[in-house]
Amino acid sequence: MNRRYFAGVALAALLGLAGCNSGDSEPKAGSDRETVEAYITALNERDTEALLKLDGATGPAAERDAEKVIEEKGGRGLVVDDIRIDYDLGPDVGSAKITAKDNKGADYSESLTITRDGGKWYLTVLPAPEQDRSGKTPAETGEPSDGTGPSKSVPG
Repeated sequence: MNRRYFAGVALAALLGLAGCNSGDSEPKAGSDRETVEAYITALNERDTEALLKLDGATGPAAERDAEKVIEEKGGRGLVVDDIRIDYDLGPDVGSAKITAKDNKGADYSESLTITRDGGKWYLTVLPAPEQDRSGKTPAETGEPSDGTGPSKSVPG
């Protein structure tokens, strides 16, 4: 009976340790790291289009945001010291920590969210879209509906 008890405790301990390691903190080989490297290349080359593809955002607002990111961070000749990807929210979501030096020898670091959608990796590199600061929800800004369909929005 002691042997069975010991084997059960040992098995439980091993399973517990395996569970603790499910948030793998070592970078995984494959396109996740390549996506982060492509981000650094897009910054260095001041490539707005590549930045948009890496983020997955579209539209005029995203284009303006990408141009702003390139203006603020681009063209610095970043040379990567380290890329660390922690999968703290599962195998499809993590955080990428970049440490680098720019062409003047200054330290550079940035943390980005990395997500996999449909087998493709994306980085959250653009700021979140600005929210309507009026305090009104879209339903409060439109004309009342007669109940037969959606209400119309009135610019204002």
